Amino acid sequence: MQILDRDTWQARSRAHAARVDVRVGPHLERRRLGIAHPVHDFLFTYYAQRPAQLRRWHPGYGVALADAPSYADLRGYGSGPSSPEPRSSSLSRRGDEPATVTPEYLASQLPVIIAIRTLLTATASRPPTLGCFGLHEWAMAYRSDLPGNEIRHAWPLRLGATGTDEVVTGHRIGCSHFDAFRFFTPQARELNTLQPARDDRPAYEQPGCLHAGMDLYKHAFRLTPLIPSDLVADAFELAWDI
Repeated sequence: MQILDRDTWQARSRAHAARVDVRVGPHLERRRLGIAHPVHDFLFTYYAQRPAQLRRWHPGYGVALADAPSYADLRGYGSGPSSPEPRSSSLSRRGDEPATVTPEYLASQLPVIIAIRTLLTATASRPPTLGCFGLHEWAMAYRSDLPGNEIRHAWPLRLGATGTDEVVTGHRIGCSHFDAFRFFTPQARELNTLQPARDDRPAYEQPGCLHAGMDLYKHAFRLTPLIPSDLVADAFELAWDI
C-alpha cells in the first residue's frame, strides 16, 4: 500500500482540478448564465458524471491518503494501514488512519469490472469500421415530417427535411452502437444494416465508432474511485476531442 502525505495528495488534487477546469469552468459559467452550447455541453448533459464529481481527485485502488478526513465518507473508502514511517506533523495532525478504497468495495464492483472488460475486449478485437460518416445523426432526423418524429433540438436541418431523407436512403446505414441506434426514427431503424440491442453490445461494438471511443469516459467514471483520476481525465479529454 502506497501512502501519500497530505501535501503530496493535495498538490495532485489541485493539479487535477486545474486540468479539468479548462473545460468544466466555461460549462459552469454558461450554465450560470443560462446559455447552452450545442457541442461543448454535450459531455455534461449526455453522461451522468457531474462536474463536481469530475473535479474530485482520487488516487485509485492501492493508494492511501494520510490526513484526509474529507474522503472518510466517500463511497468506497475506509481506513487503510498506518504508515510504517514515523509520523510527521502532516501525518499525525489528526491521528486518523489513512483513507483508501477498500477491498470490500473492490469486491462489490467485480460485476461492473467484468462487464466493462468483456465489452472493451470484444470491441478491441474487431477491425474498425471507418465509413459510417456520422450518418446516425441523419437517421435520427429521418422522416421528420411524420408525427412523433420531431427533431429533438432547435437547430435547423442544413438540407431541410427532404434533403435529409435523401441522404439516409441514398447511403448505407450501418450503426453498431445501440445508444445511437435507439434514437433513430422508427422508419430509419428498418434501414440500418445492423440491429444492435441494449443487452448485446459486446456483439456489435467496434473501435472505429466515435460513440464507443467517447464511452471510454463513461466506463472510466463508473470505475471511480477504483482507478486514478488521471485516467478518468484522459478519457474525458479524448471524449471532448471526439
